[in-house]
Amino acid sequence: MTDLPDLDLPQLFAALEVSDICAINGIASLANILRQRGLLTITEASALHQSMSLPLSLPRHAGNLAVQELQLHLDQLFAHIVAPD
Repeated sequence: MTDLPDLDLPQLFAALEVSDICAINGIASLANILRQRGLLTITEASALHQSMSLPLSLPRHAGNLAVQELQLHLDQLFAHIVAPD
């Protein structure tokens, strides 16, 4: 493994945000594929959305605009996934 460069705080925060978005997109993509194949119900997809939203909706994150943006992104993805067939 190569040595990591010294990163400043804004770079670390940006990397964490991108990592979170990648993970959210990957999970939502998989959920969408499973829904299309009839392997995930709307109820199950909604429960997945709720479980992913729970940490983002904690009171300590209420004023964090980056967390609110992630929640909006998650909501938009799952609105498509749980839309009736």
